[in-house]
Amino acid sequence: MERMYLRADFSGYVVPGGEYVLVDDVTTMGGTLAELADYIQAHRGKVVGAIVLVSAGRSGRLVAPSKAIHQLERRYGDEICKIFGIATRALTADEAGYLIGFRTLDEIRGRLAKARQETSHRLGSKGIQFDGPEKQVALAAFEPWQLRKGRRPIRRQNKKPRLK
Repeated sequence: MERMYLRADFSGYVVPGGEYVLVDDVTTMGGTLAELADYIQAHRGKVVGAIVLVSAGRSGRLVAPSKAIHQLERRYGDEICKIFGIATRALTADEAGYLIGFRTLDEIRGRLAKARQETSHRLGSKGIQFDGPEKQVALAAFEPWQLRKGRRPIRRQNKKPRLK
């Protein structure tokens, strides 16, 4: 649940019309890959493939089946978007499958509250104050010519938690 409300956020230059292959060491729910693909496509780049070294997800797919999306939309309407800030149709296969396992919105909200509390406790035990969605730094692959021209590679944005 933590990864669903702490969505990855990217910034950086995308070559318009450029072709990109996404590479991830481990994927569980697929949200980071989906967010990066969305960022690249929104900036007129083309995602031509993805490579994952370890897939810890259950479905083995990134795109959610339309049947699962329709089931979530019938059951919850637009509440998924209100809770997580992502359209139901944009969920990955594993995210959709996870949410289908809940019977009610109250169960989802309860699990979300527990996840936020666990995140706060885990970070607090390390002396880090959790104020809201933290973003972890992820190094991005880049071409040397991009740096020579003063263009910045795509990076996950970093919001540093405050130390107590």
